Amino acid sequence: MGKVICKLATHLTAAPNGAPLEIYAPSLRSLPAGSMLVMATLPVIDWNDCLLRDLRSLGKQTFIHAYAAMVMIDSFACWEDFADLLKEARICGVVNFPPASIIEQPSATMRVNTGLELELRRMEWFASLGFNNLFAAVSDSEVTVAERRLGSHLKGIVHLPEGALELRIRDEMELVRLDQQGSSTPKFSLLHATASKQPIRKT
Repeated sequence: MGKVICKLATHLTAAPNGAPLEIYAPSLRSLPAGSMLVMATLPVIDWNDCLLRDLRSLGKQTFIHAYAAMVMIDSFACWEDFADLLKEARICGVVNFPPASIIEQPSATMRVNTGLELELRRMEWFASLGFNNLFAAVSDSEVTVAERRLGSHLKGIVHLPEGALELRIRDEMELVRLDQQGSSTPKFSLLHATASKQPIRKT
């Protein structure tokens, strides 16, 4: 397991060369202090609206290594507005966090992979506009599909095992790069980096 080179953060910060890659998730600030990460998967906040409001307050920035965490299966989002604001803030990419596979509850009339397909199509759309992709996955099968569909725009996989949802939300939650074989796509894990670190985020 490698050194920490990625983090999940509720505030966007300056990113000098060599700084950790940052997953920008301002929506986490709207959850009660000390909440477990699983709260981010529940319909208690409008995840994308929180991000949109935060982006509007940023204006032009100089961030390069930040990826905006978005719910890609949101049927009400104005994606063109997101694209414009992300470009203005110079945020380099997007990530499907939290992923559809832990948000959706498949029914008898809905295929299990419906959310995954929507996510991939939306991320392909962002890629067509020049944004890079990180992909949050809970299974190897999702990783395989993402690598095939997103191609060179895929800059990393964020492994989100079930146990990660029990972690307490903090202003910054470290991820580590996992040792791997047979894949050129960097893989990061939230659980391994933070399982032994339980201080809650500042209020």
